[in-house]
Amino acid sequence: MLKNNLNLWVLIATITVASCASPRELVVDVPTESEPTVETESPEIPFNMERFRVRPDLAFHSIENSIPDEFHVDLTAAGANANTGFRIQIISTQDVRLVEDLRIEYNKWMAEEIEEYDAESYILFRQPFYRLHVGNFRSRTDAIEFAQVVKRKFPDAWIVFDTIDPNAITRRLNP
Repeated sequence: MLKNNLNLWVLIATITVASCASPRELVVDVPTESEPTVETESPEIPFNMERFRVRPDLAFHSIENSIPDEFHVDLTAAGANANTGFRIQIISTQDVRLVEDLRIEYNKWMAEEIEEYDAESYILFRQPFYRLHVGNFRSRTDAIEFAQVVKRKFPDAWIVFDTIDPNAITRRLNP
């Protein structure tokens, strides 16, 4: 017990002495005008480092993404699924009332203001979200063209790969 008390007192004394010590002053050696400065020479680099420089315009120029043949899908083949294509997704939420209200708003907007397209709207449920999808497109190009129209009213709309109704393909009415 006496040894533990002695160790404690030594520790307290050490901390007290260390905290009371005066801080050292920082001395900066600044050469005066009368003192000449000595330039150190850097060793010569035996090769040209310029060829190792990465320029921003070429940084990703040589990167190629190769996709194995097993993952390529030939949509023109006889076995291609006619029910796959693209739609425009306006919203994805857990609030079914919001999706229903947006569907009504979309249908009203299409009937009153958009004359060049007649695109159906669909409410899909994929747990836990309700999604509002519009249109049926076989090609992404057609979906992008229609998405530009939809984004006038619904700026957060985006294109999604989906199962489509092949009997109701959305086409531009007035090309």
